[in-house]
Amino acid sequence: MTQVAAYVALTFLLSWTFWGAAILSGSEAAICRIAGAFGPTMAALILAGIGGREDLRRLLAGFRRWRAPFGLWFFSVLSTAVLGIVALCVDDFLGGTPDWPEPQALALAPVVFLWVLVFSVAGEETGWRGYLMPRLLTRTGPVRASLVLGVVWAVWHLPLWGLPGDFHAAIPIWLFVAQILAVSIIYTWLWLASSGSLVIVHVFHAASNATLSLLPLVPGEGAETLRPLWIAVGLLCLIALVAAVRLASGIRQQARH
Repeated sequence: MTQVAAYVALTFLLSWTFWGAAILSGSEAAICRIAGAFGPTMAALILAGIGGREDLRRLLAGFRRWRAPFGLWFFSVLSTAVLGIVALCVDDFLGGTPDWPEPQALALAPVVFLWVLVFSVAGEETGWRGYLMPRLLTRTGPVRASLVLGVVWAVWHLPLWGLPGDFHAAIPIWLFVAQILAVSIIYTWLWLASSGSLVIVHVFHAASNATLSLLPLVPGEGAETLRPLWIAVGLLCLIALVAAVRLASGIRQQARH
């Protein structure tokens, strides 16, 4: 079994076991939900540990690469919030009535960001970008590798539609897949442009999820319809197209692994 296949199989086994237990219990089961979210990182640490000290060093080296151009940090922290606000403004212009959050709710943004970073994103990015992406890039180019990872990432999320109280149930799967494929390309561009920084992709992921928590983009999370999310995904696809062109035209920087 190749390293890629072994990683994907172990990630799904770990995450889907915990999420399956939560679904069968019929409750929100926060412990199982959080444990399942850590499947990608746990699988990466296990396989890198089996590979030896050098594999572990390479896996974790991305956390030492936090120096990046200001523009990349600006993008990772604020781009999804700006995109979400633009989507809501367009929805408002088209006749929608977005339920804009109160200022005191937005004041909690740093708390939401840290919560998402610690209890969700930390369980994913060390695996997806730290372990899987470097191995995919030895087989194919960055755009195709992004799409392959995006498909794996999207399928990995599927049990969340069965978890009681999870917001994914309000999102059509096809729309979620489109969003994941687009954002996967953006992650690859950001990761390669920062010389393989795991810090910057963790920040981008946490900022993205915090935006979904704070802005009314999803039905059941403050939005009345799916239109704000459609608009947001459309904008994401445009950004992904630009990122794909840059990757395909040789902007790619080889991460130091």
